[in-house]
Amino acid sequence: MTTADAALLRQSAAWFDVKLDRQAFGRLEGFLDLLALWNRRIRLTGERDTSAVLRKHVADSFAPASCLPAAGLVVDVGSGAGFPGIILACLRPDLEVVLIESRRRRVSFLREVIRQLALPGARVVEARAEDAAADPMLRGRADMIVARAIRLDRFLALAAPFVAPNGTVVAMQTSRSGGIVGLPALVPGGRRDYRLPDGVSRTLFFFSPRRSVP
Repeated sequence: MTTADAALLRQSAAWFDVKLDRQAFGRLEGFLDLLALWNRRIRLTGERDTSAVLRKHVADSFAPASCLPAAGLVVDVGSGAGFPGIILACLRPDLEVVLIESRRRRVSFLREVIRQLALPGARVVEARAEDAAADPMLRGRADMIVARAIRLDRFLALAAPFVAPNGTVVAMQTSRSGGIVGLPALVPGGRRDYRLPDGVSRTLFFFSPRRSVP
């Protein structure tokens, strides 16, 4: 990572009021170096320039950091190249973070990142989200479920089986996404509109499990 990239990383974190200590910065730097290396061999992101990755993907992945639970399980559905799951795990290595990804090459990359960065609570599940939801270690246990750039109605259907009774579903969407929708199992809990440092508009939609009425 260049000096300019390091400065951009710190600026992106500060934009979202994310505090980076030396250890967190080192983990993120290591992740970006690995991503650049793997991107030369396989296409993990559309952007291969580190500064572009920082502006488009890393900065956006800082947005849900303030939503992380004090403790417990965080599930990232369709983690891809690790956005936002790896970023969140770098910020909060004390949490259990499960990255669900079905594509083998991306799974291999994520596992190498976890190994090299020594993220103790992170692991990768190589499966479609529909299949991973059958795992009793995941089903109904997630304190937070997050996904980036999955169509809202589809993500809610995928997320519902994972969420714990007091958990939160966080959908990271573009400004072109439709309005908040609900499911029988999930109810809307509001939205947060924000901008990336380069001015692009984004939205976080929040959902919680529907409580049964006695």
